[in-house]
Amino acid sequence: MRKPKRSVVTDEIYEIIKEQILSHKLEPGSKINIDQLARELEVSNIPIRESLSKLIAEGLVTSVPYKGMYVMHMSLQELDEIFELRRTLELLALQKSLAVITREQLVLLLEQWRSVSFPAEQAVDDILLHVNQMNEQIHGLFLEHCRNESLKTLVENYIQRIERYLELIRPNIHRDLLLAEQEEHLGILAALVDGNHQLALEQLERHLINAHNRTRELFLEVQS
Repeated sequence: MRKPKRSVVTDEIYEIIKEQILSHKLEPGSKINIDQLARELEVSNIPIRESLSKLIAEGLVTSVPYKGMYVMHMSLQELDEIFELRRTLELLALQKSLAVITREQLVLLLEQWRSVSFPAEQAVDDILLHVNQMNEQIHGLFLEHCRNESLKTLVENYIQRIERYLELIRPNIHRDLLLAEQEEHLGILAALVDGNHQLALEQLERHLINAHNRTRELFLEVQS
């Protein structure tokens, strides 16, 4: 575990603990040992507790009266709720960003990702890396230009919570799933470049529904 400098602010400790939760170094349902974390990070309990309070607000940690703090369990219900909220809010973010994003930006992004192809022998992990970069660029573009910081923060939080599920199902992700996701992103960009905003919104909604279903199915596989 990397250790922050002694002068570290609570925000850095918060990022360290959050990364441990998202990567499953702190497992779902496990009790968080505040004293142990304080020793490992060489800080007092105070910034640990402040960081955990922020993670409670984000839905990654829960506090059980008289027992302590625990990493939030993962469940189909939570996954369904997160995707439902993300879909609603990200569609709003795209709508708000349409007047700000330029066609030139969209054309460059579409050309960049249309030029990417994956030979049959290419490793799934390599394809996953490219698709994740595409995800970050396209969804990030909508959020950066929605002109609403609260909306941006909310969607980013839901995306991070979904990442915890994606990390868990990573070994079960296969090539066809990733290629389908790539095509969905290209469809969204193509509609935006053509100026067909309604189609772009429909394509984004369909993509998020498909992403939800794919994640749900693989989560069930891992849980069985």
